[in-house]
Amino acid sequence: MDLMEGTSGEAAAERSRVNGRKSRGPKTGQGKAISRLNAGKHWAYSRSFRGFLEQLGEDRKKFDGLRQDLFRDFHPEDRVEAEFVEDMVEKSWEQERLMRAYNSRLVASRRQAEVDRQRRLASEGRGGKGTALKMYMRQQGVTALPDSKYKFERAIIFLIALRAGVELDGFTEWGSQCLRVLYGESPSLAANELVMAYEGGRKTEAGGDEAAQQAARRSFLIYIAEEIEAYQKLQSLYREQEIEIPAATRDAGLVPEKKELKNFLRAKKRLEMELQLKLEQWAAWRRYKRERQAIDVPAGELVSGEASTPTTKPSPVAKRRGGRPRKQGGLKI
Repeated sequence: MDLMEGTSGEAAAERSRVNGRKSRGPKTGQGKAISRLNAGKHWAYSRSFRGFLEQLGEDRKKFDGLRQDLFRDFHPEDRVEAEFVEDMVEKSWEQERLMRAYNSRLVASRRQAEVDRQRRLASEGRGGKGTALKMYMRQQGVTALPDSKYKFERAIIFLIALRAGVELDGFTEWGSQCLRVLYGESPSLAANELVMAYEGGRKTEAGGDEAAQQAARRSFLIYIAEEIEAYQKLQSLYREQEIEIPAATRDAGLVPEKKELKNFLRAKKRLEMELQLKLEQWAAWRRYKRERQAIDVPAGELVSGEASTPTTKPSPVAKRRGGRPRKQGGLKI
């Protein structure tokens, strides 16, 4: 019985030794790098930053991917380094969030500008504003109205009808009323020449001189042809607002307001400085560890409470060439 137990115990021990030789961890550089990330799976991962991502409508998987990439790049070797990397992950995510928010703001501004343009085009001459414009038109004429589809269409129709009336019937009272509808009681400088030419033609026809009447008609037709051409050009330019705006023109309106742009640049600079600070702290901590290792400080002390406050007392073990002791540098973070 004792022999069997002894044999069984020796066999179990042998199996343990065999299994132990098979389970000594990764041997290749890639395997060691992957194994080093195992600690990062739990170091500081209970932080509340990730817990709010879903409530903010953000993708946790993308955040986890960013975190995994940075842990793979920096290879944290202890909890202190892992904390620095976690800070860099959060600052990097905040930078991405800021850029997404900025671009989303530009998209919203562009969309709102297009909606306002379409609303303005569709509401011309309607509602309470249309009533006020009607009263204004009675006093100042159609051409004094703000630029609109109604204004240019009515102005050109009246001008063409007035030209046809002069060509067929000469200068009549109807033509004078038509001019008052167009320009009101106080026409502009260019329109005043047209009105004066028409009223002069009426006086010429009252005199009965045929040659003078023909000369007055020719002069007026020149004035009105220029007026029709001018309003047709203005109408053509106005119609460009109704068609789809070219991409370059739309992009010109994407520049945010000065105050909004200033706030964005301030936030962007702050995040960049904080990320740079974390990177410098991580590098300083790793340099400190390498210096400690160079003077044969046990690795266990690097994560203990005693090693967290480095001393500048010379080490009696590590010496420079020439026999003088090497001084330890304090960690600056």
